[in-house]
Amino acid sequence: MFSIKKIILFSDTGIDDAIALIYALKNPDIDVMAVVSGFGNTDRNKSYRNATYLLNLSGHGEIPVIAGSTRPLSGQEPEFFPDIHGVEGLGPLSPPVPEERYRNKTNFSKLFQLIKSNPGEITIVNVGRCTSLAIAWLLSPEIMNLVKETYIMGGAFLVPGNVTEVAEANFYGDAVAADIVCRLSPNLTVIPLNVTRIALLTPAQVDFIDSKAKTPLDQLIKPLLDFYYEAYQQLEPGIEGTPQHDLSAVMAAACIDGLFTYEKRAIRVQHEESYANGLSIADFRPGSINCFGTGCSRIAVEIDEDIFLTNMLDILTR
Repeated sequence: MFSIKKIILFSDTGIDDAIALIYALKNPDIDVMAVVSGFGNTDRNKSYRNATYLLNLSGHGEIPVIAGSTRPLSGQEPEFFPDIHGVEGLGPLSPPVPEERYRNKTNFSKLFQLIKSNPGEITIVNVGRCTSLAIAWLLSPEIMNLVKETYIMGGAFLVPGNVTEVAEANFYGDAVAADIVCRLSPNLTVIPLNVTRIALLTPAQVDFIDSKAKTPLDQLIKPLLDFYYEAYQQLEPGIEGTPQHDLSAVMAAACIDGLFTYEKRAIRVQHEESYANGLSIADFRPGSINCFGTGCSRIAVEIDEDIFLTNMLDILTR
């Protein structure tokens, strides 16, 4: 029997996170229980502010936003990406509330309260750095073991990275945290660049979505993705659209039939400072097979682009 997915979204609310959140809010099969906002695409305070802004604009201001991490577990200063996500994290948009309002907030107790109140029912979807999620596991593994399942957008297996030659941005941004989460999280599914890189949304499709826009939230999609497309044209000249990295992970959590093909492997993340920092590692040598039991995670290795497009357009034009 199908039941609505109760999701807690861990994000670093930049453009692709915003599209993922909008999709989740519009999807009738998803109940967004909370958003945990940490550093990543932008700093923690802006990330928190952006999530609050989007929820209020959608009419879901009652959904709690939980302040996440401000820097990686290494203690290093994080690097932000205004060229890709804009100065405020939302491309050309400037939310009316200054981020300084959220400077001193932190509240993991709210996260733990939600999980304890819904044992075995919460799905965590992490589409930013893994720092906040790793901290939650280190603070209270007993409570975190009450989580039903975890989905992560991160890693790159047998394909190039997008922030270094070998590393994807979320894993690279806190490789220590990524390794902790991949080792500790049971029922873990990883949605890597292998599939998100080809989950494209073209300008023509964005225009179609915009033609159906009726709410203030819907009307944000085009300016966000137009900005994102121009940024990607600088990164990868000629790319047909913008890769929907974070949206792909939310769609995976929605368990859309046939969307992804998975293989099960143990995952480790290179986290000692080296040329390969953030490298995601799994055994895909010829002859390797699915693993079983503790320490095994699902890795998405293929995506059905037609199913992706059909579902994405259906939800975002509602």
